Order: sequence, then structure tokens, then C-alpha cells
Amino acid sequence: MRLKKLTEHILYTECDSSSDRPVLGYINGEKFSVMIDAGNSANHVREYNSLIENHGLKKPKYCIITHWHWDHTFGMHALEAETIAHFKTSDELARMSSWVWNDLKMKERLRTGEEIPFADEHIRAEYENLDEIKVAPAVLTFAQKIVIDLGGVTCECLHLTSAHSEDSVAILVPEENIIFLGDVYNDDFYQNHYRDLEKTKLLYEELSAIPFELAVVGHSEPVRKSEILNFLQKFL
Repeated sequence: MRLKKLTEHILYTECDSSSDRPVLGYINGEKFSVMIDAGNSANHVREYNSLIENHGLKKPKYCIITHWHWDHTFGMHALEAETIAHFKTSDELARMSSWVWNDLKMKERLRTGEEIPFADEHIRAEYENLDEIKVAPAVLTFAQKIVIDLGGVTCECLHLTSAHSEDSVAILVPEENIIFLGDVYNDDFYQNHYRDLEKTKLLYEELSAIPFELAVVGHSEPVRKSEILNFLQKFL
């Protein structure tokens, strides 16, 4: 895993498809810094912190979560930073916090449809010991929008419409014309990759209205606004 620099204020890590590790962001302000997404395990968090330290950067004060899926949240318990998420994200994590993590229970959740094969496969790839999994809800929650002043740069946390997950949050850094989108424009993995076209249309309209040039996304290199809009337009 490497830490890549986009601007003086914004860095991000590479994703890793072998265990579905998503991109993690770092936004550096004069007063404090912010992490985007918590990763999928304590090991993922440790590697992130090591990269931050090696680059001489300060540890994040907050971690903003883009949505509830395991690969973006299962590192939350290992963070020193306070976590910020949409209230629906925290509700989902509270629900999952009671789950037992062993082979038998995971197979049972697959049978009932509570879990999906894609997540099960990659959770097992990330965790050698399943009993190390810990799910924690967010410390701070919001409904539509909050703005965080880091000093010199701001994070506008925006709840967006998404076919992927109803709790999806984007983080706009207006001073840099950059936005973090997580998996907001993907389809719904938990509904057999169903794409709600009305939600897709609303997302297209919402993203069109937001001033940004480049998007840091969950599982690939950053993409330009025009590429995202063209991708969504194909479904409409």
C-alpha cells in the first residue's frame, strides 16, 4: 500500500482488490487533519497510520465514513480519531455490532441472505482470525450536511442519493476542487447488483450541481467529473 499525493492538502492510499481494501483519504489542514473512511480492519488502519507517520504528517483528528459497508468501516474500532458518519451508517453498524464472527455464523448469514458471497469471501481474505472482527458505530452523526474547518481547507460532508447505499456521503474540499465519493455511483451489491434508475438520475443531478474537477473514489484511481457523469448518463 502506498500513499499518493494529489495536492498539498490531499493524499490517498491505493486500494487492494485481493481483500477489498478501499482507497483511504487524508486531508491536511493547518489546525488538524481528517481521514476519509476507516478501512476494513485494524491491520489496514495500522498500515495507514504508518504511511502517515513516515510522511511526517499529523494523525487525523476525525475520520469521515462514506457508507456502512464492511470494507469502509471495520477499522473504526482501531482508530484514535473520532468517527463522523450519516446516522443511517451508524444505525447499520449498530445492527452488525451484535453479530458473532465465526465460520458457522457467517455461513448462516449467507444462507439467510443477510450477507452476500462477495463480502464473505473478502472478509475471510482480510481476516486470518475471524474473532478479531469488531464493529463499532460512529461517534458523531448527521443527516444532510456538515462543514468542518480544518484551517486553510474545509470538508463539506454531503448526504447524496445513491443506488449503492442509502447512507452514502461525499466529502467535498472546495478549495481544491476535489471530492471524495466512496462507492456512491455503483449499483447495489446487496440486491444482486440492482440499479435504481430514479436514484441514479437524482445522483446525476446532484453531482452535476457540485463544483469539483476530480473525484477520489473507493476502488480505483481518481476520476474526472466528466467521466463520472458520462458513466451515470449511460443508465439514463
